[in-house]
Amino acid sequence: MAADRLTVNLDGLTEFSVQLEGIRQGMDSAKSWMNEFSGDLGGREVDSAISNFESHWRDGRGRVDENCAQLIKMAKQAVENLRKADDDLASNLRDSMKG
Repeated sequence: MAADRLTVNLDGLTEFSVQLEGIRQGMDSAKSWMNEFSGDLGGREVDSAISNFESHWRDGRGRVDENCAQLIKMAKQAVENLRKADDDLASNLRDSMKG
Protein backbone atom coordinates (compact mmCIF):
# COMPACT_ATOMS: atom_id res chain seq x y z
CA MET A 1 0.00 0.00 0.00
CA ALA A 2 2.88 2.37 -0.69
CA ALA A 3 0.68 4.32 -3.10
CA ASP A 4 -1.24 5.83 -0.19
CA ARG A 5 1.90 7.18 1.49
CA LEU A 6 3.64 10.48 0.96
CA THR A 7 7.27 10.11 0.02
CA VAL A 8 9.81 12.83 -0.64
CA ASN A 9 13.22 12.25 -2.17
CA LEU A 10 15.22 14.37 0.27
CA ASP A 11 18.54 13.68 -1.43
CA GLY A 12 16.97 14.69 -4.75
CA LEU A 13 15.60 17.86 -3.19
CA THR A 14 19.03 18.65 -1.77
CA GLU A 15 20.61 18.06 -5.19
CA PHE A 16 17.95 20.32 -6.73
CA SER A 17 19.02 23.18 -4.45
CA VAL A 18 22.68 22.58 -5.40
CA GLN A 19 21.79 22.68 -9.11
CA LEU A 20 19.78 25.88 -8.65
CA GLU A 21 22.78 27.49 -6.98
CA GLY A 22 24.87 26.50 -10.00
CA ILE A 23 22.30 28.14 -12.27
CA ARG A 24 22.44 31.31 -10.19
CA GLN A 25 26.22 31.42 -10.42
CA GLY A 26 26.14 30.77 -14.16
CA MET A 27 23.66 33.54 -14.74
CA ASP A 28 25.71 35.92 -12.64
CA SER A 29 28.81 35.21 -14.72
CA ALA A 30 26.85 35.72 -17.96
CA LYS A 31 26.87 39.49 -17.51
CA SER A 32 30.64 39.66 -17.82
CA TRP A 33 30.75 36.91 -20.46
CA MET A 34 28.61 38.94 -22.87
CA ASN A 35 31.06 41.82 -22.80
CA GLU A 36 34.11 39.61 -23.46
CA PHE A 37 33.30 39.45 -27.16
CA SER A 38 32.96 43.17 -27.73
CA GLY A 39 34.41 43.95 -31.15
CA ASP A 40 34.91 40.28 -32.08
CA LEU A 41 31.49 39.43 -33.48
CA GLY A 42 30.98 42.23 -35.95
CA GLY A 43 30.75 45.95 -36.07
CA ARG A 44 29.30 48.52 -33.74
CA GLU A 45 25.77 47.39 -34.55
CA VAL A 46 26.43 43.91 -33.15
CA ASP A 47 28.17 45.33 -30.09
CA SER A 48 25.28 47.71 -29.57
CA ALA A 49 22.74 44.89 -29.90
CA ILE A 50 24.62 42.73 -27.37
CA SER A 51 24.92 45.66 -24.98
CA ASN A 52 21.22 46.46 -25.39
CA PHE A 53 20.25 42.83 -24.79
CA GLU A 54 22.45 42.60 -21.68
CA SER A 55 21.03 45.83 -20.33
CA HIS A 56 17.44 44.61 -20.69
CA TRP A 57 18.27 41.07 -19.60
CA ARG A 58 19.84 42.43 -16.38
CA ASP A 59 16.36 43.12 -14.97
CA GLY A 60 15.08 39.69 -15.94
CA ARG A 61 18.24 38.02 -14.66
CA GLY A 62 17.76 39.79 -11.33
CA ARG A 63 14.22 38.44 -11.02
CA VAL A 64 15.30 34.93 -11.98
CA ASP A 65 18.16 35.14 -9.47
CA GLU A 66 15.78 36.22 -6.72
CA ASN A 67 13.35 33.42 -7.55
CA CYS A 68 16.17 30.85 -7.57
CA ALA A 69 17.39 32.12 -4.19
CA GLN A 70 13.90 31.72 -2.75
CA LEU A 71 13.52 28.22 -4.20
CA ILE A 72 16.90 27.21 -2.79
CA LYS A 73 15.89 28.48 0.64
CA MET A 74 12.53 26.67 0.48
CA ALA A 75 14.10 23.40 -0.68
CA LYS A 76 16.72 23.47 2.07
CA GLN A 77 14.10 24.35 4.69
CA ALA A 78 11.81 21.55 3.47
CA VAL A 79 14.63 19.00 3.71
CA GLU A 80 15.54 20.22 7.20
CA ASN A 81 11.93 20.14 8.43
CA LEU A 82 11.18 16.73 6.92
CA ARG A 83 14.36 15.19 8.33
CA LYS A 84 13.52 16.63 11.76
CA ALA A 85 9.95 15.33 11.57
CA ASP A 86 11.23 11.89 10.58
CA ASP A 87 13.76 11.90 13.43
CA ASP A 88 11.09 13.04 15.91
CA LEU A 89 8.69 10.32 14.76
CA ALA A 90 11.39 7.67 15.05
CA SER A 91 12.34 8.90 18.50
CA ASN A 92 8.70 8.88 19.66
CA LEU A 93 8.24 5.37 18.29
CA ARG A 94 11.36 4.15 20.13
CA ASP A 95 10.17 5.80 23.35
CA SER A 96 6.72 4.24 23.07
CA MET A 97 8.26 0.79 22.51
CA LYS A 98 10.26 1.09 25.76
CA GLY A 99 7.19 1.19 27.85
